[in-house]
Amino acid sequence: MKSHKNQGNLRGAFTESLIATAYLVGVRLVGIVSNAVISTTRTRNAVPAQPLAPAPVSRFSDSDVLLVFAVFLGVITAVWALNGGWTSIKGGLPHAWRTAASLSGMWTSAAGMVGLILAARVTWMERAIGLDRVLNWHRIAGDTMGVLLGIHVVTSVKAEMTLRGGLWSTIRDLTGRAPYMALTTIGAILVGVVVVTSLKSIRQKLAYETWYFVHLLAYLGLAMSFSHQITLGSLLANTTVVRWVWVMLSAFVFLFAIMGRWVGVYDSVRHPLVVQEVRRETKDTVSILIGGRNIERYFGEAGQFVSLRMLTPGQWWKTNPYSLSNAPTTRGMRITIKDRGDASGAVRQLRVGDRVAVEGPYGTMTPGVFHGFQPLFIAGGVGVTPVCAMLQALPADSRPIVLLRGAHTKDIPHYDEICKLAEARGGQVMTVLGRTAMLKTKDPFAGNILRKAVPTLDKCMAFVCGPTALTFAARKGLREAGLPADRIHLELPWW
Repeated sequence: MKSHKNQGNLRGAFTESLIATAYLVGVRLVGIVSNAVISTTRTRNAVPAQPLAPAPVSRFSDSDVLLVFAVFLGVITAVWALNGGWTSIKGGLPHAWRTAASLSGMWTSAAGMVGLILAARVTWMERAIGLDRVLNWHRIAGDTMGVLLGIHVVTSVKAEMTLRGGLWSTIRDLTGRAPYMALTTIGAILVGVVVVTSLKSIRQKLAYETWYFVHLLAYLGLAMSFSHQITLGSLLANTTVVRWVWVMLSAFVFLFAIMGRWVGVYDSVRHPLVVQEVRRETKDTVSILIGGRNIERYFGEAGQFVSLRMLTPGQWWKTNPYSLSNAPTTRGMRITIKDRGDASGAVRQLRVGDRVAVEGPYGTMTPGVFHGFQPLFIAGGVGVTPVCAMLQALPADSRPIVLLRGAHTKDIPHYDEICKLAEARGGQVMTVLGRTAMLKTKDPFAGNILRKAVPTLDKCMAFVCGPTALTFAARKGLREAGLPADRIHLELPWW
């Protein structure tokens, strides 16, 4: 028994020795790892933040969009005329209706193709004229497509009434009994819904997410209506070369739109950014700094905006645009959000560590637009956020003039920061505070008032950002004060 007891004591001592040794080794390893992490963090934080590289500039212009559209329609019209279209017009009213239906159908598809190309958000196009102008052109192409679609429907019915035994029989044939027409009818209805919901009076009543997902129906509508062009369209059905060129062109446009738009979405989700900091700026406004290891993949400048997608449960399918409120650097991009509803309210719930997918930055309103002129900023609401960003990027001797509109200075996001930035650059900040009804004048941005407030207006380049009413009132006042239109910059609403 004594021998066994001694052996047990020895085993116990040995075990305790092993545990103690393992503990000491573990503590030592934890210390080494902790020191390494701290050292790495300090080294990383010690590296000063660098500005993101600016995106390359393109020479594409608004007139180029119009020229391409006009040439495209001209080529289609010429092909139509050379393949019997012009001759058919001279063959009597029934033939004229039919050839008009053929031409209006081709024009409708052409407008749809141009709209898809513009919606692809191609970098070189966006960097030339700005995403807001690209998408405004996209809207014009969509409205044109809607009008042409209506003309195509009317001329098609008129052309077929004589052959199909009256109005009712023609409608039944063209909405289902003729090959591919049931599918085409549904496609035309979808396109019509997209066009109607894009009208300004209706669009303003819809949530951004609702409008966006309804808008995506245009892809489906155009695809569903394509087949009847090949089988029933007189020009495409009877001319092999034209038919195959049209098919290849349509396939290219669809592929171009999908690759240009959705590859960017996929890439932003695949390489997400992370919320680094959340800070309350006013009672209903917060700023969110997003960055992380993928930040260096982005190009960006002060004054631009991004589309943000939260990679959180229930929110991943939504995307919304937000202006940058800082000059973007390798430390991160900051957005400032005012609580305006469900979407902005959800974004305000982001916490440090949450992942977000970011598309952009977009926009051409960067400090480079001032071209040596004295910067004049007129802003209100969350429109002050790009002003704050651009002030950070302006040179020390720029002498910016900042005119801010708000109910009270405490309601203006980044007000103190803007004042410090303007002062550091030899400039000044002026405010128009209070409700409009309580101001001494009904129009605080009238030309004579702006002329008195900014004595150096003739030497200024103006940037206006804020609610639509403020934007248009400021632009009107600046024009009245004598500032040329090419020295007034603003980004118009595009949805």
